[in-house]
Amino acid sequence: MNRDKFEYFLNAVHYCLYLGEKTSNLKVNMWVTKIMCFLSKIFSFEDYYKTRKEKIEKDKDLNEFMYGKNAGFSIGWAHHWFGYFYSGYPIILSFILVGIALKYDSNVSGFTKLFIMAIPIGICYIPAYKAVFSGDKYLKYFKMFQKEDEQWHKKWKRITIAFCIGSVISTIIGIGAIWGVLLL
Repeated sequence: MNRDKFEYFLNAVHYCLYLGEKTSNLKVNMWVTKIMCFLSKIFSFEDYYKTRKEKIEKDKDLNEFMYGKNAGFSIGWAHHWFGYFYSGYPIILSFILVGIALKYDSNVSGFTKLFIMAIPIGICYIPAYKAVFSGDKYLKYFKMFQKEDEQWHKKWKRITIAFCIGSVISTIIGIGAIWGVLLL
């Protein structure tokens, strides 16, 4: 796979994670609003809540904080989940290395195990960081992806789900790899 396809793939996955996180936050906000409306009716401060709700909905700073693409709450969580799921793939090698270290010396310290695990993950994360976060490349791709049609969004949503499931499966296989190395 060439570099441009790799970059496109990772940015599309990151974009879909952002959209998923944004949608989740909007749903939570909707439910909190419904609960607050209900409580405001019970405790007779409905007029105050309605005016407060309208001010909050129109507040651009709050919307930018929650859903902004540069430094919003949703993009922060999308960065987190992207890093977590991307790291699930090289963790197989990390677990194998930890298994080898434990096989030769069962008294390996926790810090050493963590260091051994971090090396492959860190080395493998460098290309992803350069492809997505270096110079905020994801913002350029986000603008491009927003123009795509519904068919494209459905396709990449499925690919993102498969990417995340694959990461979890890789992590489970990695845990099994430790046992496999220790039992050999």
